[in-house]
Amino acid sequence: MKFKEIEKKKLKRKYEFTINAKDLDNEVNKKLEQERPNIQMKGFRKGKVPVSLLKQMHGENILSEIMKNKTDEYVRNHLESSGEKPAYEPKIELVNKEWKKGDDVILSIEYEAMPKIPKLDLGKISIDRVTAEPDKKTIDESMENLRESALDFEERKDNEKANLKDQITLDFEGFIDGKPFDNGVGKDFPLVLGSNSFIPGFEEQLVGTKKGDKKTVKVSFPDEYGNKDLAGKKAEFECKINKVSKSIKPEVNDELAKKFGLENLKQLKKNLENQVKTEFDQASRSLIKKSLMDKLEKELKFQLPESLVETEASNIAAHSKNNQGNQSNPKDLKPTKEEVGFAERRVRVGLYFAEIGIINKLDLNETEMQAAFAEEAKKYPGQEQEYLKFVQSNPQAQQAVRAPLFEEKVVDHILKSVKINEKKISVAKFKEQMQKMN
Repeated sequence: MKFKEIEKKKLKRKYEFTINAKDLDNEVNKKLEQERPNIQMKGFRKGKVPVSLLKQMHGENILSEIMKNKTDEYVRNHLESSGEKPAYEPKIELVNKEWKKGDDVILSIEYEAMPKIPKLDLGKISIDRVTAEPDKKTIDESMENLRESALDFEERKDNEKANLKDQITLDFEGFIDGKPFDNGVGKDFPLVLGSNSFIPGFEEQLVGTKKGDKKTVKVSFPDEYGNKDLAGKKAEFECKINKVSKSIKPEVNDELAKKFGLENLKQLKKNLENQVKTEFDQASRSLIKKSLMDKLEKELKFQLPESLVETEASNIAAHSKNNQGNQSNPKDLKPTKEEVGFAERRVRVGLYFAEIGIINKLDLNETEMQAAFAEEAKKYPGQEQEYLKFVQSNPQAQQAVRAPLFEEKVVDHILKSVKINEKKISVAKFKEQMQKMN
């Protein structure tokens, strides 16, 4: 078997190879002879049907099967002999487009080879682990946030106007160009003003209304609004205020604790302190992980498969658009220069992580994967079994669960080898570093 080199530039590879027509014909005859003893046809005894007749009837299908098998065999042998691993499924095409039965088959194979990942002396890498102890101010802020999430509402007098953070109960109907649109109607709908639950500009126009008021609210749907039929369009909502209730922060006492299913205030404060401590620990982990990846990115020098970078950049661009409420297909997007940079970083570090994982056998075992699926299923109360059935039959969903857990395993492994400088900093500086990372 010979491969003719067409292109070998950076990681791009393209070859041509030929499957001899005579070899194909011999393989077809051999296959038919093997099957012949089991074939029975009217007018012939079992196993006595002439090969020429079988070839006339089944030769085309068998030829197609053998061509595929031969192609797979040639490609597999080439990759084994070259020691290369494709970054994606090789693209195989027929070169002699006018091929007819009896001709040699000339095929091309095209792919990007995976790069050789360099070994790093991890012991020479030094990174900082920054930590901070939660202070009273941070815990007090968390308590205030907790109170904000558990607001009580007390109905205002009929002549009292609604303020920001008040809850109004209203009926509304939306119109575009004077015509009502689907799902634009609500009855006795509770809305906290300033919660940004509605279209931008909607809630602000209802500040100052009181019970019994009728108000026409004029807004424009955002260009990136999820419903394309409404995106970017101007609309009017006819609103009727049925009730106005002022917001009241609950007192910090046992009753507040009971709202969150706890016995008393002491237990609530303890839980809150533990929660803040956990958040700080997770933030510290995120910071050291980022620091590690920054160092690795600087140390690792190797070519990247363009296809992997392009795919990752498109996924990043789509994720960014989707977060803005605009559902996008990654294939339809042109990533920014910054998004391409993020993609290169992810691919570079990701390939290194994969190499470390293979060398040190860090992949998740079956027990770990099943535990991870069970944990993920908890996110779907009442549908746990349906989720587990889905994930067991969906390799893509399995990979989505596996990937972050595998990454954490590799990070833990690397952190055991690098030099770590422990640094305790103030809460203010700690939060500042977190904001920069985000």
